[in-house]
Amino acid sequence: MAETQSELDGETKSPGRGRPGGDESRARILESAGKLFAERGFNGVSTRELAKAAGVNVSAIAYYFRGKKGLYRAVFDQLIEDTNPFFQPTAAYIRQSVEDANGDPKKLANLTKWLISTLLTGVLSNDRMRWQMGLMLREYHQPSDGFPILLEHRVNPMHDAVAGLVSAATGKAVDESQTLLLTCCLIGQCMAFGAARGLVLARLDWKTFDEWNLPLVIDTVTQVALSMLGLQEVSNDAS
Repeated sequence: MAETQSELDGETKSPGRGRPGGDESRARILESAGKLFAERGFNGVSTRELAKAAGVNVSAIAYYFRGKKGLYRAVFDQLIEDTNPFFQPTAAYIRQSVEDANGDPKKLANLTKWLISTLLTGVLSNDRMRWQMGLMLREYHQPSDGFPILLEHRVNPMHDAVAGLVSAATGKAVDESQTLLLTCCLIGQCMAFGAARGLVLARLDWKTFDEWNLPLVIDTVTQVALSMLGLQEVSNDAS
């Protein structure tokens, strides 16, 4: 006999709470699974643990996602959907700003400052984005089913936009190897602060990133980025 919705959900729902159907349970599974996958990887967590963390029966994983692999892919689909409001406008703004700058070094320097500030603020201040980034970094290190999703919907659009900035600043072709490597450096140094969050806090004896120390991080990384692009002198002149 097929299990009822309440049997799939276990006994975690209170009467009268939540939306009808399985939307709430599905979302709960995706959220808890994403955190577990980010912390321990696909092979480091069992289906039973995934179900327990979400407060549902094990059969709910198969019901909603056709198994653990389906859930893993769905987590990345959800990650893309969740982060689109941040990354899509950011990439669009970079592309438009590069076009508007028309090669003006001062405008490109200001855009670089904005880019670093935006990325670091998102990575270091947004708790949800922090674990999502951890999940992304795992997939970059050991590509599996989530990698093509990230590459198509998150990495390529953002890197292409930043490569346009790098190309405009350095005069090198947008598809030249050095342009692509510099793009990886610009984005990667921001992600590195998120990945090494605990280390940075420990080394500087900070409890967290806040309105007092985050500007120092942003300014330090920005100076490195401007130097990489040959825009540091222009930026200093502008200030």
